[in-house]
Amino acid sequence: MATSYMDYSSPSAQFTYDLSNNTFYKKDNQNYINVLSIKQLNTLRNTSLLDIYLSTGNVIEPHIHQNASELVYCISGAAVVSLINPFTKELRNFPIQPGQVANVPQGWWHYEIA
Repeated sequence: MATSYMDYSSPSAQFTYDLSNNTFYKKDNQNYINVLSIKQLNTLRNTSLLDIYLSTGNVIEPHIHQNASELVYCISGAAVVSLINPFTKELRNFPIQPGQVANVPQGWWHYEIA
């Protein structure tokens, strides 16, 4: 169970996890998402990680994370990360390529297109 305080010297502190053990969504063998959060890695705190495999033209539909920010890191190919700023209602599109990241603040609607 997740806790707001983590004793990093505790024997129950988890520092590694195999993302392939936690498929969140699978459309087919080319398009799937593995997820990592505090539920899988108790030392992670309020950050989540999505390991997303998308072929060109596929979309991660608009969604929101109430309890964590999201950092989108492109390893290969390219993607457009789109955010809706909740304060200005502005839609922002951020194209990213390998080695680039986009940060999605906690509580912001967003989606990604490969």
